[in-house]
Amino acid sequence: MIQVPFYFDFISPYSWLALTQAPKMSARLGIRWELRPVVYAKLLEAHGLLGPGEVPAKRKAMFADLLRCSHLLGQPFSGPPAHPFRSLQALRIACLFRKQDGALDLCLALANAAWAEGRDLTDMAVLAEVVAAQGLLAEGLEERLQEPDLKADLRALTDGALAAGVFGVPTFLHDGELFWGHDRMEHLEKRITGDLPPAGEQLKELQRLRRGTDRPSLPVKGK
Repeated sequence: MIQVPFYFDFISPYSWLALTQAPKMSARLGIRWELRPVVYAKLLEAHGLLGPGEVPAKRKAMFADLLRCSHLLGQPFSGPPAHPFRSLQALRIACLFRKQDGALDLCLALANAAWAEGRDLTDMAVLAEVVAAQGLLAEGLEERLQEPDLKADLRALTDGALAAGVFGVPTFLHDGELFWGHDRMEHLEKRITGDLPPAGEQLKELQRLRRGTDRPSLPVKGK
């Protein structure tokens, strides 16, 4: 069984697309996904970035891209009532159940609720209904999501993602390499099967390249 950390946030439609493909890939390769819900906004803030939904031109292109990607993957696409939306409670649910059997099914159901069914993941009634439909305990859910240990778990997962170099979602970690985006799951699969060699020394050389210029407004300066 190959264990692969999987960083995601329900606010990201590409995390949704990755979740739709994860069960099939797991069946093919014997992958056990180590689900790591993270707060995407915190990743963006740490790296001085804006999300694609926060840049008008990117937002328009993103929705066009999603229509194409979802069609090619055979996934019905609706989109949530608003985007960006506050995914914090849904992420805490993922944290609450992430080590239990059926965690991947739950996360996929939550993502489908937003992106395939157009439901509101900021609505506690919707969240409780999705949890209950997976055969999990939904009673007292709102109170359980306020537990300090659960909040700390989500913060720790987000901090761990930053420490690993994660800047976007979905991201997968295998053998020390990050694979960012649902469309890089093919690369991950080929890396696992040995059809794609590790980046190795060439990557180390490329990472040592100096930056030749910086925009004056760039938040991070090179050497």
